[in-house]
Amino acid sequence: MGVLIGIFAALIIIVGLVTWLSSKFKKETPEGTVEKEPVEIPIDCCGAHEVCEVEEMLMNPKEIVYFEDEELDRFQGISPDRYNDTQIEEFRDVLYTLKGDEIKIWLLSIERRQVQLPNILRSEALMLIAEA
Repeated sequence: MGVLIGIFAALIIIVGLVTWLSSKFKKETPEGTVEKEPVEIPIDCCGAHEVCEVEEMLMNPKEIVYFEDEELDRFQGISPDRYNDTQIEEFRDVLYTLKGDEIKIWLLSIERRQVQLPNILRSEALMLIAEA
């Protein structure tokens, strides 16, 4: 009987120790994770920066913002279902380098440049916007 009580007490101590150690290590940043850099918000920002940028662009219908994607201008006038795989990848490369809040502005920008997004990337862009 004494042996059972000793084993039971040892198990309780081991479980407590493991629980304490695991909670201690969970609080620390795991190796390999990247800490996000603090975002600098301009003093004149209204708190809805993404909305402000889009509204500003909507108010100036001639404004075009480039995201280092000038090469996509060569696709002006091409139907969204006419792109080949290589061309689709060019669009995808730009899309996946954008920050979540830049995607709407980029879509508006390419529309103003009369470049149509490939059909297959429309759903991907909408998913990325929804995740942002």
